[in-house]
Amino acid sequence: MVTAVSPENLKEWHTPSTRPDVIHELIHGVDRYNPSNLPFMEDYLATELKEGQYDLFGNLAILKLYQFNPQHSNPDVIINILIKALAATVSGPDFNLCLEMLREPSAILHDIESADEALVIVMPYLQRLHELSRTCQFTKFWQEINSDSEAAKILRTRYLPQHASPLDDFRFIFSASIASCFRRISLSQLSRWLDIPSDKVGEWCSKVEWTVEGQDAVIPNNGQNDVKAGVVKENVQLGQLTKLVAAAGY
Repeated sequence: MVTAVSPENLKEWHTPSTRPDVIHELIHGVDRYNPSNLPFMEDYLATELKEGQYDLFGNLAILKLYQFNPQHSNPDVIINILIKALAATVSGPDFNLCLEMLREPSAILHDIESADEALVIVMPYLQRLHELSRTCQFTKFWQEINSDSEAAKILRTRYLPQHASPLDDFRFIFSASIASCFRRISLSQLSRWLDIPSDKVGEWCSKVEWTVEGQDAVIPNNGQNDVKAGVVKENVQLGQLTKLVAAAGY
């Protein structure tokens, strides 16, 4: 079932079960700042892309090595790391954590003496997508993805094909955000927010274990979408009330 991220996910977020022991040692051991480890870490990222896995701290370790050894920076690796972070969560810190470890794209290209402008074009575009995702502007997000802009074309043709199922990854995190707020939502709205044809929305609902009732998708209780009324009682002492009344006089 797709729900919002719960505290039980934090251990998997920090130390994913798919991370090999040798990579764990590279990330947390004394050798973590050795640039000779970069090929191993970049190969690990390639496995993440191919298998649809995600290891934020493994990816941050790559960016940290680039930070200390800018001459070894690989723009394609940087973009793929940002895509993985973007597709991992709507409200989490992943994308910004990666972004904070990077300098301006032009400075990165200068250090490696590269004329490939893809990083300069795509990196600001990914920041735009992150802002749309973070603010739950899902329809605009898909409009950007499907647009004819140069950045969108580069992303769709050069980078997304390297990932196992990037568009469904976005749909899953958007579904998680929707599930944290709604108990029932129209299929037409869901079609727009998830960029799914109207005749395929029912299949997606089955995939995330939602049910379809008429023209609506019904989302099970998950601890966040079942709002309950509550009464909050305040115990205000006379001395506190006196100070409050006195302060209100100014």
